[in-house]
Amino acid sequence: MHLMTPEDFEPWVGRAVRVSTVPEPVELILARIVRHKVLPGDFREPFTLFFESPMDVSLIDETYEFDCGRGGPYSISISQKQPLPGRRLYEAFFN
Repeated sequence: MHLMTPEDFEPWVGRAVRVSTVPEPVELILARIVRHKVLPGDFREPFTLFFESPMDVSLIDETYEFDCGRGGPYSISISQKQPLPGRRLYEAFFN
């Protein structure tokens, strides 16, 4: 099994990614990647993906199949964050 890394997603920053949802897929923008400090015992560099969507796209905190990143599609768990004016925010943390 391939462990996802920030490098897998870097080419997708600023681009729309397809998310498998029912009844039809939706698109989110991969807004940014935040890298976190590697601590002793970490088996990979921790990182967070931040996604954005228009207000009419609302996803619950769940695991979805994302068609982005090298070697994808990937099952990624996202959590919705406090929305900003006109857009929803989601994050996925990998440690």
